Amino acid sequence: MAQTTIEQFATELKMPAGILLEQLGKAGVDGKKEGDKLSEHDKTKLLEYLQKQHGAAGEPKKKITLTRKQTTEIKAAGSTGKARTIQVEVRKKRVFVKRDEGEAPPVEEAPKVVAPVITAEELAAREAEEKKGRELAARQQEDLQKKQEQAVKRKTKKEREAEEAAAKAAEEAAAAEAAKAAEAAKAAETAKAATPAAKATEGTLHRPAAKPGEKPKPVRKSGSGFQEEAARRRALKLRGDVTGGTAAAGWRQPKVGHRRHDEEGGAEGAAPAQAGPQVREVSIPETITVADLAHKMSVKAAELIKVLMKLGQMVTINQVLDQETAMILVEEMGHKAKPAKLDDPDALLAESESTAAAEALPRPPVVTVMGHVDHGKTSLLDMIRRTRVASGEAGGITQHIGAYHVETAKGVITFLDTPGHEAFTAMRARGAKVTDIVVLVVAADDGVMPQTKEAVAHAKAGNVPIVVAMNKIDKPEANPERVKQELVAEGVIPEEYGGEVQFIPVSAKTGAGIDTLLDAILLQAEVLELKAPKDSPARGIVIESRLDKGKGPVATVLVNSGTLKRGDILLAGAVFGRVRAMTDENGKNVTTAGPAIPVEIQGLSDVPLAGEDVMVLGDERKAREIALFRQGKFRDVKLARQQAAKLENMFDQMAEDAVKSLALIVKADVQGSYEALSQALTKLSTAEVKVNIVHAAVGGITESDINLALASKAVVIGFNVRADVAARKLAENSGVDIRYYNIIYDAVDEVKAALSGMLTPEKKETQTGLVEVREVYKISKVGTVAGCYVQDGVIKRGSRVRVLRDNVVVHDGELDSLKRFKDDVREVKGGFECGLSIKNWNDVKQGDQLEAYEIVEVSRTL
Repeated sequence: MAQTTIEQFATELKMPAGILLEQLGKAGVDGKKEGDKLSEHDKTKLLEYLQKQHGAAGEPKKKITLTRKQTTEIKAAGSTGKARTIQVEVRKKRVFVKRDEGEAPPVEEAPKVVAPVITAEELAAREAEEKKGRELAARQQEDLQKKQEQAVKRKTKKEREAEEAAAKAAEEAAAAEAAKAAEAAKAAETAKAATPAAKATEGTLHRPAAKPGEKPKPVRKSGSGFQEEAARRRALKLRGDVTGGTAAAGWRQPKVGHRRHDEEGGAEGAAPAQAGPQVREVSIPETITVADLAHKMSVKAAELIKVLMKLGQMVTINQVLDQETAMILVEEMGHKAKPAKLDDPDALLAESESTAAAEALPRPPVVTVMGHVDHGKTSLLDMIRRTRVASGEAGGITQHIGAYHVETAKGVITFLDTPGHEAFTAMRARGAKVTDIVVLVVAADDGVMPQTKEAVAHAKAGNVPIVVAMNKIDKPEANPERVKQELVAEGVIPEEYGGEVQFIPVSAKTGAGIDTLLDAILLQAEVLELKAPKDSPARGIVIESRLDKGKGPVATVLVNSGTLKRGDILLAGAVFGRVRAMTDENGKNVTTAGPAIPVEIQGLSDVPLAGEDVMVLGDERKAREIALFRQGKFRDVKLARQQAAKLENMFDQMAEDAVKSLALIVKADVQGSYEALSQALTKLSTAEVKVNIVHAAVGGITESDINLALASKAVVIGFNVRADVAARKLAENSGVDIRYYNIIYDAVDEVKAALSGMLTPEKKETQTGLVEVREVYKISKVGTVAGCYVQDGVIKRGSRVRVLRDNVVVHDGELDSLKRFKDDVREVKGGFECGLSIKNWNDVKQGDQLEAYEIVEVSRTL
């Protein structure tokens, strides 16, 4: 059996060899050194010794050692007089030993101390000193006990006298208070008729007025009273700052000569100290600066900035934070955060809402016509209105929301015509939002298409009833049953199938089924029981908005409730103004517009956003204040979001810089058009090329747009708008490209072609010929020349070639020369011999094959 040395065994046990030798010696294995062999018998002895020391395996331990460490802090004055903190660490160790049953507790033996030899005289002197000490301690104890008894007797007598004096003083104080109150009331009455000189001598909030005929006595505060007053004022100031500059409810202004009591009538003196850190409830507005947030939490701004730096934001004291970031920060600091109520002029709008008090009367239904592009929505409305709207539209497609009201024999109906092109999703969503009934137009010869499904989704999201108009039934290929089956798959169930949706076959060309459709709409409206107050300030929604060169900002407004009159003060989102003119869809001037009637209004301060709520206010000043506040709030929120740039955003920006981008400036006639066009163009972006909309707005192309395009190297797109004279001259001189469009297809296709041209072309390799080396010639001052035979294709001078040796590529290079007999040639076709040399390579061998190829760049498309 292999034996190990003591040194190897110590290495296995991961302990020093010296300690192992010491344990072996205690176990009875003596005379060993580090290099000696260790037998199994020696290991057994060592094991038995260790088991006796620590207990055998499986036996419970009888000895437990507990260690405890405690750290405390004390404050001590340093050499400079400043207090400094010292940490004191106390370590304790205790050993517990478990005794067996019946075993007597061990008798603690006193430590053996070798005492020095003491003589009898020294022993007697020590005993006499100890006796004197005991007698002295007994006398001191008796004196202390007598003093305590006398003090108790004196204290009892004094307490009785103090109680009697206190009762008497309380009665006198109450009488004095009543007399002072009467004098103060009398002084207040006389103060009204006093002269200014006399007023100067009257009492202030903290000093009572002097009695008539007396000099005012100066009031002095001594010692602790003055300190209490100063502390109280500091507390009031701090609490007033935290809660917005007002004193807390539990504090009263004290009078001179009287101590302050708390609100609950508690004991005299200062306010009770709060236990632990104070948790505040902080209200957070939409935007707040770091300094204001620190002030609300009563902490230093530097501490707030430290926490923000830990959260990954580098901010300054004046930087604006958004609401979400501020709430996270307040929670991080241990306080409670809540979104603040809008402390803005919008709260005043509730006072002007008298709609609920007015009587609700029946109103016309608002019907939105939706469906796929070119399914005949506008043509159907054209037949209903007996006008020629579709013929005047570019390309025969609707690119705006049109609002019309039609007077029929059974009542008035308001129609909203929405675009069917996929880019106008936002317009269709707005149409579904403000509508009562959706008329879904489906071509009977085309069936359900993508925008048809989208229109169904919008109607269901708005919980709006649907009436299906199956158009183009006059065509031979029309199949109404197919339309019904496809709409059933989308969850639109006809009445004949047990559903609630009316399916009306119509023809916008012949007019068949138009009356039936109108009856179905009015029947559905009667079921809905549509009502709205009429005699109240108008409220509505912006359907569409544009900037007219002669009229200024123009907005198409659909009135939801009340009556809109010319001259009313209007608030539309962040825009306000007075209604200067009001026209219907035919351009005729009107003076009033009731519920569910669309009108075009002029007189606003700016172009409002489509979809904004409109309301009439009685005060122009209030409307201006609310509009300006909303504009500032929008800017603050936008700025806060821009400033919240983090490290990952920086990396994204660096990655975007490597992508080729096409900068565009979009100007359109109405807001919905530039909104849809911008969205459609942005969707063309890929991982390699990107569309960057630098600016998009309503109105014609101006000189400032050209200057912006010049600075950002952008292309200007005008959708149904043109550039003015100054803008055209500046564009010609500076070389800015202006493109005009009136159909969204053309704009998208041209931008798509421009982006395709920016894509990096693909490189494709084409094999042109295969050559076999039959002989190799080495010519001085020329190099190696290969005599070859063209097996297939053609080889051209300057072609790239690969040298194949046993079908393995050994070199890839370019031809240096190509000859046939003694003449240089441009190319050699298959079946002919030639001589050639390869640029910068001479290791050609007989039997090699040369593969000639060329690389062709192929343009890519999106």
